[in-house]
Amino acid sequence: MGDHMNKKITLILVFVIFLVCMTSCSNMRYRTLDTMFYPAPGKTKNVAILFLGGSDGGFPGCYDYKKFTDAGYSSLAVAYFNTENTPEVLEMIPLEYFEKAIKWFKSQPEVQGKKIVIYGTSKGGELALVLASKFPQIEGVIARVPASVVFQSINPKSRWESKSSWSYEDKPLPFVPYAPYDDSKAGKNSYVELYRLSLKQSAAVSAAVIEVESINGPILLLSGKEDTIWPSTQMCETIIRRLENKKFNFWYKHFAYNNAGHFLNENYLIGGTRSGNKHARVDSEQRVHDFLKMLSEN
Repeated sequence: MGDHMNKKITLILVFVIFLVCMTSCSNMRYRTLDTMFYPAPGKTKNVAILFLGGSDGGFPGCYDYKKFTDAGYSSLAVAYFNTENTPEVLEMIPLEYFEKAIKWFKSQPEVQGKKIVIYGTSKGGELALVLASKFPQIEGVIARVPASVVFQSINPKSRWESKSSWSYEDKPLPFVPYAPYDDSKAGKNSYVELYRLSLKQSAAVSAAVIEVESINGPILLLSGKEDTIWPSTQMCETIIRRLENKKFNFWYKHFAYNNAGHFLNENYLIGGTRSGNKHARVDSEQRVHDFLKMLSEN
C-alpha cells in the first residue's frame, strides 16, 4: 500500500511539474516577442515590412498599417520597451530580440521568400540602421528622422548613468553620451541643442557611428529641417557622406523637408509649420511607396 501511494504521489508530482513547465514554456513563448502581425490580404508584393517605433515605446503607432497591407505588403510591428513583456526603459535592448523577430516574420507563409524591409522612425530609425548593418537578411531600410550614431540610452531614472541603448552578444554597443547641458534651456519637445552638443564629442562619435555601408540593400532617409527633437537632417547628411565615401553599392537617397519637424506630419507639430509638415507627409508617403515599389520589382 505504501509503494502504491508513493507511486501515485510521484505520478502527481510529475504531472504537476509537466503543467508548470508547459505553462512556463507557454509564457516564455509569448514573452519572447511583443509583436503585431498584419498579413496582407489577397495578392502580396515581393516585400514585407518590419516597423519600429521611437522613444515613446510600446507598439509603434505612427504608421498606417492598413495602407501598407492593402498595397500588398505584409507587416510586423515590433515593440521593444515599455510594454507588458519588454523592459520598462530604452536601455541595453539586445539586438538578438529583433533577430528573433525577423526570423519569425520570415517564417510566416505570407512572408516566406520575400525581401524584408525595416522601417523605423526617430530612435527607431537609429535602430533600423543598426539592425540592417548587422543582419544581412534585411534587404532595405526606410529611416525617418534617424540618428547617424548610437546614442546613450533613454532612462529618466538614471539620466547621468551612461549606458548604451542597445547591446549585442551581451556587450553594449559603443554610444555617444549626452553632453553637459542646461535642461532649463530646453522647451517642451526641444532637445536638438543637447544632441548637437553631444555630436561634438568626436572620439565618442567615431566609436559609435553606424556602419551603414554594411547594409545589404537600398536606403531611404527622410528628415525635417526644423526638427526640434534632434538634428535629423544634419545626421542624415552625415550618413549620405559616409555612403558616398565608402562607395556604397546600393541605391540611397535623402529627402530633407523645409519647414518640417520631427514627425513630418501636420497633426503632430514638433518643429516646422503646419503647411510644411503637410507637404512633408504627402511627399514622404509617395517616396516610401516608390521605394517599396522599386524593391518589389527588382
